[in-house]
Amino acid sequence: MKEIKNISLRLSAEEYFAFDTICKEKGYSKTGKIREFIHNLIKEELESAKTSAEEWEDIKTGIREIERGEYVSLKELKRDLRTGKVADNKDLEYSAKKHKSIKT
Repeated sequence: MKEIKNISLRLSAEEYFAFDTICKEKGYSKTGKIREFIHNLIKEELESAKTSAEEWEDIKTGIREIERGEYVSLKELKRDLRTGKVADNKDLEYSAKKHKSIKT
């Protein structure tokens, strides 16, 4: 059996009255309409939420690298950009060597 979670919702008196009136006139269950809204929202927004989750994983990976001392200072990055040592993110071998040299 799936675990069930509850949501508590607060509305102004005007919002509640309007929602209740619409549900009564159309024969909707208030809970059913809210559930339908959530299902539709999930369908529409799930891809962007997944992207956000993937981006968060990248952020956590970056944080772990920083904690291990695998980073360059802004001053060093600017110097390397000026001298052409860092052209773009494709130069991963350079990046790995740079990180190791800073850590020591």
